[in-house]
Amino acid sequence: MRIISSPRLPLIRLSWLLAACAFGFPAWSAPTGERFAFVIPGDDASRSATDFSGLSPKAAGADGFVRIQDGHFYTGPKRLKIWGVNLCFGGNFPAQEDAAKAAAHLAKLGVNGVRMHHHDTAAAPSGIWGPVVGGRRTLDPDMLDRQDYFLDQLHRHGIYANLNLHVGRTFTAAEGFVASNLPDAVRYNKYLIYYEPRMRALFKEFCRDYLTHTNRYRRLPRTADPGIALIELSNENSFSKLGPGLAARLPEPYRGEFKRQWNRWLGSRHASTEALKRAWGTTVEPPGEYVLAAAEWRENLGGWWLHQSPEFPVKAVLDQPGPEPGLPALRLEIPKAAPELHRQELQFPGLRLEPSRTYTLSFWIKAEAVRSLYVDVSRQGPHDWNPVGLAETVPAGPAWTQVKHVFSSAAEVPDKVRICFKFGRDATAFSLAAVSLQRGGRFIVVPDGQSLEQGNVEIPQSGWCEAARREAQQFMVDTEKGFIREVANFLKRDLGVRVPITASQITYHGAEIVAATCDYADIHAYWEHPHFPGRPWDPADWTIRNTPMELAPGTDSLLTRAPWRLLDRPFTLSEWNIPDPNDYAASAVPFAAMVAALQDWDGVFFFDYHSRATEWEAERMQGYFSFNGQPVKLALLSACANLYRRGDLQPLPAVAAGTLRQMAPAALALSQRIGIDPAADSPALANAPAGQLLASPDGRVVWDARDRNLAHVQINTPNSRAVWGLIAGQTFDLGGVQLTLGPADRNYAALVLTSLDGKPLEKARRMLLTAVGSAENQGMVWNDARTSVGNRWGSGPARVNGIPVEVSLPFRVKQVRVLDSRGQPQTAVPVRVDGRISRFAIGPEHRTLWYEIR
Repeated sequence: MRIISSPRLPLIRLSWLLAACAFGFPAWSAPTGERFAFVIPGDDASRSATDFSGLSPKAAGADGFVRIQDGHFYTGPKRLKIWGVNLCFGGNFPAQEDAAKAAAHLAKLGVNGVRMHHHDTAAAPSGIWGPVVGGRRTLDPDMLDRQDYFLDQLHRHGIYANLNLHVGRTFTAAEGFVASNLPDAVRYNKYLIYYEPRMRALFKEFCRDYLTHTNRYRRLPRTADPGIALIELSNENSFSKLGPGLAARLPEPYRGEFKRQWNRWLGSRHASTEALKRAWGTTVEPPGEYVLAAAEWRENLGGWWLHQSPEFPVKAVLDQPGPEPGLPALRLEIPKAAPELHRQELQFPGLRLEPSRTYTLSFWIKAEAVRSLYVDVSRQGPHDWNPVGLAETVPAGPAWTQVKHVFSSAAEVPDKVRICFKFGRDATAFSLAAVSLQRGGRFIVVPDGQSLEQGNVEIPQSGWCEAARREAQQFMVDTEKGFIREVANFLKRDLGVRVPITASQITYHGAEIVAATCDYADIHAYWEHPHFPGRPWDPADWTIRNTPMELAPGTDSLLTRAPWRLLDRPFTLSEWNIPDPNDYAASAVPFAAMVAALQDWDGVFFFDYHSRATEWEAERMQGYFSFNGQPVKLALLSACANLYRRGDLQPLPAVAAGTLRQMAPAALALSQRIGIDPAADSPALANAPAGQLLASPDGRVVWDARDRNLAHVQINTPNSRAVWGLIAGQTFDLGGVQLTLGPADRNYAALVLTSLDGKPLEKARRMLLTAVGSAENQGMVWNDARTSVGNRWGSGPARVNGIPVEVSLPFRVKQVRVLDSRGQPQTAVPVRVDGRISRFAIGPEHRTLWYEIR
């Protein structure tokens, strides 16, 4: 048996082998025991031990508009910490009967915020749009009315709204736009909206129509409604980070408009073409020796090697016909695309470059169909893989194309670097020929026939001089900032918006742009998002890795978001989930509560709760993201609201500040609040802890992954205790609360004990114990690798596994009751009291996830 004590670090550590023998199950065990149906009804707002609506005693907006004070959201005199969910597509437009029930149910779950997302993607009845009339997109009055009523019901139950203004709108041919044959990067007109003037004008027109519309149930326009907490301009929208190369490949008129604005911007900075040429500098460094001679690939790969895995193999076919006679090619066949670019690579390591010198990388490429791949000249690890001068996305198609990338090496380069082609995410076969790296090269400055005076300087791409590409990047940054400032000022000054506004997620803009333009910063994160190796969002062809995040402290999907926070303003996580089906998905909720609480974030919105106008009383898991119908996530959503919203887990007292150029190490996020000080020139950072054990300074939180078979997290606060991860067959001592677990499916469970009256557990009159494992639909069929169910999701009701636990509490309790899925008391659990110690046992025989303790 393994006994773990908190707040101190582990006292006794016995091997997993002994524990496995004692309980009769191996590490990473197969499913254990019979599952039972457990459905948390989507219309339930009954008073019960699982009712957390008391966390929202007032209507949303009762204390006035959300404002920013001391870098956080406030309403009235108090902090506002949002524990929220996303509503998508038709989920923004329920019928009135469903709206009233859903709002009350969300409040019972402890939710106090909804992010209204993808309401602009489709036409009615799944979206806000009516028909195009006279080239103008109209708003559907029935959809507006449905959303108005829903907002009224949400606000009455203390739930604030985060309105997203541009998520999925596509400007159509009926509105006069080119809408076909556009690359996926500009899907939903992302990227384009930042510089296309008519799109910007129509977007502002929509903002006016949508935000000044009067909600007849609230008797307020949305700009004057304090139940609206936040405004987000454009979801997951990059511009400057995607670079000018994308604009150069766009069809007209989008390419031409970008070029027109680029030339106008250049003209504002340079007096003439000659001045521009002087500013951009030299064109030529004479060709020198080959660092890497052209690959022949006739009999073997030579010094080249394929980085792959058994799960995602790549077949290298040598001595294939090349672009010219006598020039052989290497063909790479990809039976199955890896989910990440870097998991399928062709690389040549061990090369030596001089710093701040010019080099030319040349190769021929073609593919069976249109695809792209990423190529860089980069460091070769094991911890740093960053480029040292070249990083490009290269398009390929059925015809051979010669590519020449001229670049300047970094001012500092390591002793050895590599050429690396990354090609995961796409199973399209491709061929390479004559890959070489040569010292020297000819940069493009201003080609003949182009000038500022004619306004026809081309969009710089690979091969242009560094100064030209740097200026193109700055033009895009200035354009992006200009869009955000113009629209935010329009909302505030012209329309009267009074609440905080952000643009897009900070990883899409970059921290410098958000720091210069936004009231608050926002970010998204997922652990093991489904990967679609073929057609995007193919419901039959997708995979996940299906591994517990508990194994990855410091490289996980949440601590790695903490360094992005801007310390001088609020920070929200507006999309977060461990998508289903996943054997370890339950931890999405306690992980979010833990990190948001310790880091003192201002809001978490789980993605998502519901995405249809109907079926609010879901009995099954409805897809990758939906919480509605996912019982283990819903049960923890309530229990963990106390950790974050009520403040049971207090923020870390110390702060480690990175800068816009150097972020803090993610591993610091369990010991200090971390983020970016936008005004700082140098960081103020402690050394990051090494290894697989992270802990808060007071020991309240411990994340221990030193043994991958026992990886877990534990929390010990006066009002709440929790432990989750690969914890079956172990005993945990959380401040005198002792939990001894029996076997569980895949050794995985999550336990949360929280007081219901806001008092420390030892003095509480009522407590809730939540014990969950995983959920599956009836008839759900996994593949042999347990990485996908394809389209075999099964049917309802959802089924869960009960967690066997012997519980010992260091205080006397009168009663322990089994709760049904509405939180109503059922049978009593026998309790043995010895002096001040109370002991009882829970397990699958009780067919529940919840227990009330009095």
